[in-house]
Formats: sequence, structure tokens, C-alpha cells
Amino acid sequence: MNNQAALAIEAIARRVVDAPSHYVQAVSEMAGHHDVRASRDIISANGIKLIARGARVDASLQRKLAGHRLAGLTLEESLLIADGVTPGTLAADTARLIDSDPWYQRLADRSGDPNALRHGVSRLTLPREILFRLTVARDQRHALYHHLVGVGLICHYLALRAGLTPAQIDAITVAGLCHDLGELHTDPAVLASGHRVSEEELRFVYVHPITGWLIMRDLVGVAPKTNRAILQHHERLDGSGYPYGRADGQIGIGGRILAAADVSEAIMARFRDHRRLSTLLRLNKRKYDEKIVNLLHDTMPAETAASARFERATLLRQLRAVALVLEGLGAVRALPALVQSEPGVFLNERIFNLRTVVLQFGFDPDSLEMPLQLAEEDATIAAELTAALDELQFQFGELGREFDRRAPDWLAVLDPNSSAVLTEWRRKLADCIAG
Repeated sequence: MNNQAALAIEAIARRVVDAPSHYVQAVSEMAGHHDVRASRDIISANGIKLIARGARVDASLQRKLAGHRLAGLTLEESLLIADGVTPGTLAADTARLIDSDPWYQRLADRSGDPNALRHGVSRLTLPREILFRLTVARDQRHALYHHLVGVGLICHYLALRAGLTPAQIDAITVAGLCHDLGELHTDPAVLASGHRVSEEELRFVYVHPITGWLIMRDLVGVAPKTNRAILQHHERLDGSGYPYGRADGQIGIGGRILAAADVSEAIMARFRDHRRLSTLLRLNKRKYDEKIVNLLHDTMPAETAASARFERATLLRQLRAVALVLEGLGAVRALPALVQSEPGVFLNERIFNLRTVVLQFGFDPDSLEMPLQLAEEDATIAAELTAALDELQFQFGELGREFDRRAPDWLAVLDPNSSAVLTEWRRKLADCIAG
């Protein structure tokens, strides 16, 4: 990413933090049914007393704070919640997650110290500001809170199994618990399941690692390794991530662990299927740290005979979509202006990687009947093929979004003919994703 683009996304993140309307709304809604009180006079930057010390805060908080900047302490330092999140309640929620989910139970069993995994967060020193934001997440964004607890647990497991020091384990666990707190500043409608995110809304999704980093970086007691991991949790080793497109040696061990933990929790929470997670990790071996991925594979039970229904027509349609996307790169390769440019290199690399993992799964886009025949004969192969193709469809969607993020810069410098070829390829990709 060039400096101009980096400065642009950082500016968006700073605006989100400096004008936290969605976050204040969440706090205000929480105050409507919790005992939330001011621990000090809350005063605006121009000297107006907005809320008196000791006063109970209600759902009118957002209206009272509208248009004001606070003087002195932050909102998190100025409010007290009677039944807020503590290290003890985090440990209890972690234990409940382990007890209720067989995969997390396997993490505990294979960690080498099940008690540490169950109760490790209880010994963490978490600043008041973090506990306050976790309380807001627990009360107003329950799915987000559940995700944070799960990712924190997976981070703890991976850091423990990777042989890191106690200080490193704590730093990465805190990063897992806090990595998506920046999403509290994002309109919850944008993040809602099933919402079709617009190009404008995507900008706010892409900046949330920076938002989280800005929130955390000045907190006393938060390790620099924690902040760096939060900033890097959507970066990928092959350079395909965001917000900065960092690659390989630019991503620290905390960012590598957190990236793998984040996607693992998301997949397991959505599908409850270790096969789907295994498929994703195999398809994305260039994106995630191999040693970390191997630790995750170690938690997955041996494959058993699959019971998924085999749908030949659906699989054939998906296989054809894969073949069309891979073939569509031919027009790009035929244009020297694209081959020698950043978009040409980008597309060649991404499509080459996708084709490689497709072949690793045992089917050739140029010969679609063979995998279908194998799937008809073996239920396990059918289940794995279905999961692989579902994941490839998802990857094509990710490729399209990544392309869209870069396209404005590319189209501004390419000649009209090359721009038209890129635009047409993106249209074909969208058609393939739609199926």
C-alpha cells in the first residue's frame, strides 16, 4: 500500500475514534438497563458540566454528550458499572465455553495445562478502560463478546503450545480479548449477518484494526506486543490482508497467532464443523503461519464417514465457476501493460495460489468429471469437496473485495483498454460468485 492510501485509512480511523457516535449510542443503551454512575464530574472541553459526580447515567447519555468533547478523563474512566466484566467473569465465561463446546474442550485437553486455559485470564491485569468496553460488548454486542472470549481462549492455547514466555502468552491473550473492540465504533447494522456491505461501508470495516490500535495504544499496562497484534490481525503472510497489506517478515508472532485464532473462531462459530476449518486452513496455507496452523490441525478429530447429501448439479456448477475464474486471467495475461503492472502481478499471484490449492485438493479445473465421480463413490470425498468448493466461493468473494479496494488506484494510471479488461474480469468474477 502506498503512503497516500495508508494516510487516508488512518484518517478515517482517527475520525471514527474522535467522533464515536455508535460507541456512545451503545453505552447509552447499556445505561438504560444497568446501574451506571459517574465516578467524577463529566465536563466538556469548553467547561460545561454535563453529568455530576455520583449521578446515575440513563439512556439520555448520548443526547447529553452530543456535540461535546470531554475534558480530562475518557468516558471509560468516568463511568462505573455495577456488574461489569472483570478478569474473574472472563475466566468463568471461558470455562463455560470449554464445558459447552467439544472443540474448545480439545484445546484444553491438548494445551498441556487445562487449568491454565480455563482460568488464565483471571490473572491478567486489564485496564479499567478495557473492562468497560468488554462490558459494553457483552451487553450490547453479545456475538462480538462471544467472539472475543473465544479468540482469547484460542490465542492462549496457541501461545502456550508455541512455547512462548508467560509475558508473551499474556500479551497475545489480551490481544485476542480486545482485537475487535474497534468494531464498537462501527455501525452495528453494517456488521449484521446478511447485510450487503456497500463500498462506502467497507472502508469502516477495513479500518477497524487501526481503530482498535488507536483505542489501546495509550492505555497504561498494555504491552506493545498486544497493540501490534491487534493492528496486524487482518494482515496475511502473502500480503493479501489489510489495513496495510503487510507480508511475511513484517508480521509478528502475535499477529500470526491472532490471525489464525480469529478466523478459526469465526468458522467454528458459524459452521460447528472442524472439517470446514481444516479445509479453510489448507486452502489458505500461504496466508497463515504453518507452525500455528499445525497446532490447530492437532486439535481436530480424525475424519469420520460423512453424512452430507451429495448434490451433483450443485457441485458441477461450482466446479465450472472455479474453472471460469481461473480461465478469466487469460485476458489479463495477454496485455503487456497489465502483466508488467501492479494489478497484473497481483492477479497472477492470487489466481496462481488459488489454482495451486485447487489442484492440491485433487481436482483439475480442466477435468471436472473426475472429482464428481470420486465424490459419488465416497461420502467423505463428497463432504470434503463440498467444503472446499464452498470455501473457494468465499475466497473468490474475498478476492473481489480485495480487487475493489485496489481498483481506484489501478484504473487511475492504466490506459482505457487495460482498464476495460480489468473491469470485465471483475464482472465475470462477480457472475461466478453469484453462481
